[in-house]
Amino acid sequence: MKSLLLQLYGGEIFPAEQYTPKTEEYRKLRREHCKHYEDFIKQLKVLDPPLDKRFIEIMDEQLDVFPLEISEMFIDGFCLGARMMIEIYQKDFTDTCE
Repeated sequence: MKSLLLQLYGGEIFPAEQYTPKTEEYRKLRREHCKHYEDFIKQLKVLDPPLDKRFIEIMDEQLDVFPLEISEMFIDGFCLGARMMIEIYQKDFTDTCE
């Protein structure tokens, strides 16, 4: 079996894109959000002129940014974890944050 580092480097795993919260609270919020989104699109369709297609375009633009945000969060979290491991292995670990 390949090491995680080789899998990550080789593009076989995509932590930032594969992560999905698994809590029931998240699923409930997600269902509610989707319902509100669909209801709002229905309201936009009946306007004169209809604005549903423009709204969907704007939301798609916003959703295109999320992978970048998630990637940045993953990288920051990974670096934080790596720094914690370095502190532990250097035996310079303290209880205070600096």
